[in-house]
Amino acid sequence: MTGQEPQSGPPAFRRGFLAPRYWPTWLGIGLLHLLSFLGHRPRRALARGLAQLYRRVNPRRADIVRRNLELCFPEESAGTRENWVERYFGLHFLALLDLGRIRRAKCGELTRQTEVVGQDVLDRLRREPGVILTVHSVGLEWAAAMLAETVEGSTIYKPFADNPVADWWFGSMRTRHGTEALPRDRGMGPHLRALRRGRSFFYIADEDLGPEYSVFAPFFGVEKATLPLAGKLAAAARRPVYPVIGQLDERTGQYRLRFLEPVELPASADREAATAINGVIEELVRDDPVQLMWSLKYFKTRPPGEVDRYRR
Repeated sequence: MTGQEPQSGPPAFRRGFLAPRYWPTWLGIGLLHLLSFLGHRPRRALARGLAQLYRRVNPRRADIVRRNLELCFPEESAGTRENWVERYFGLHFLALLDLGRIRRAKCGELTRQTEVVGQDVLDRLRREPGVILTVHSVGLEWAAAMLAETVEGSTIYKPFADNPVADWWFGSMRTRHGTEALPRDRGMGPHLRALRRGRSFFYIADEDLGPEYSVFAPFFGVEKATLPLAGKLAAAARRPVYPVIGQLDERTGQYRLRFLEPVELPASADREAATAINGVIEELVRDDPVQLMWSLKYFKTRPPGEVDRYRR
């Protein structure tokens, strides 16, 4: 706000967090902690039940998932896409129930429990820091926490403006192994300086931040507002770009980090750079499309004169 210093990171715990207005949040935190001790099968059964309930009470969100899949995978049958909708919500809620596991895990525990595809790339990342280019996948929180155990870095986070207890809980989960989490209004300067000092930057590249900060580029053949800064940051810091996606196997409950080989992206902030970034994201997503967080409105911002993609 005007006249105040920008927020430097997640808030520290304070006594006011125990006020009655936050008791429902504490109840949710307590339930996530208790669920973290359950085996995978009961958590999966609960996740499936919650997913079915959510789709009934919030059909609009399910429609957003269907629309995204219809736009990005028109070549797939309606039956296939509907199966993906069901699988997506099951994975999404299973990942939400796993937040308690992430929050209480000791350093090194998540690394031991994670399958890595592209171990040689991860080994290079640990030796040679860079821009870790990723997406909003169902395994995002696990992937970020697992990498933080052995990769020093920084990231951007969106504060829970109306719930400082949730802000504190999520923020401390993301920073307890040394990751520096800064709100978006701090800009890219701190992350660029950290990259130059030898720390990696965990960069989530798929969000639609509106026309002010984005350029339009094709994403699965559909124009999408894209933040085209990954290549520019990497070039300015003289660091590589490491594409990675966090995935979750619903059958086993195991998380997987899938790395692509490091890529060189245009050191500009234009359509060419945005197209290259979206191409990398597409390659990450195509391996298992249901892993992307399709409930986000990826095509909310439209080029001038184009109709709302989510209006039926």
